[in-house]
Amino acid sequence: MRLFPRKKTLRWFTIFAAAIAFLLFRFNQQTGTDRKPTDRFTVIKVLDGDTVDLSGGDRLRLMGIDTPEKGEAFHDEAVDFLRDAALGKSTSLAYGSERRDKYGRLLGYLFVDSLFVNEAILSNGLAYVYIFKETDKRSSEMKRLITAQRTAIEKRCGLWSIPRTPESYYVAQEGSFRLHRPSCRLLSEMNPERSRRIQDRNEALATGLSPCRTCKP
Repeated sequence: MRLFPRKKTLRWFTIFAAAIAFLLFRFNQQTGTDRKPTDRFTVIKVLDGDTVDLSGGDRLRLMGIDTPEKGEAFHDEAVDFLRDAALGKSTSLAYGSERRDKYGRLLGYLFVDSLFVNEAILSNGLAYVYIFKETDKRSSEMKRLITAQRTAIEKRCGLWSIPRTPESYYVAQEGSFRLHRPSCRLLSEMNPERSRRIQDRNEALATGLSPCRTCKP
C-alpha cells in the first residue's frame, strides 16, 4: 500500500518532465541556436528603427545597425522605413556569431524576399553601422553594411546630411568599434596606450566604426 503513492507521484513527475521536454523542443524549433538562415517569420510589430517582434513570440534586434533613439533626428523616418519594408510580411533571417544578446533578443540580418532590410536602412542614411566583434566585421553581410554606409556618407543622405561642428580630433580604442569625442567621459576608463587619434569623423565611420552612444560625436 505504501508503494502506490510513490508510483502515482513518479507517474505525474514523468508526465510533467515529458511536457517540459516537449515545450523545450518546440521552443528550440522556433527560436533555438540550431535554426537555419532560411527559417521564416512574420514581423508583427515594429518597436523602433532596428527592433521588431516576430510571430512565435520572439523579439529581433537587427544586427549590425543602430538607428536614432526616440526624439533624435531621423528616428521617425527609420521607424516608418522599417514598418513599410517588413511589417506584416514574411521574412527570413541570417545570423552572426551569436544568436541572442544579453536581453534574450534574437540578433539577425532581416530579409524580405531579395531586400536586405538592414542594408536598406543604412543605404538611406537612417542608421549607423554597429559592430561588436572583428569576426562579425569579416562576414559577407557586415561587409555589405559597411559598403552601404559608405555610400550613404558619399550621398550625404539622412543622418549624413546633419551639419556638425568637427572636433580637432576623435579617439578610437584598439579592439573597439566605437568613435569618441576627446572629451568623452568613457575615455577615462580606457587604456591611453591602446587609443589612437583620428582626424576625420566620416572617414572613420566609413571603415566600420560607430559613434559612441555617450558622447555622440
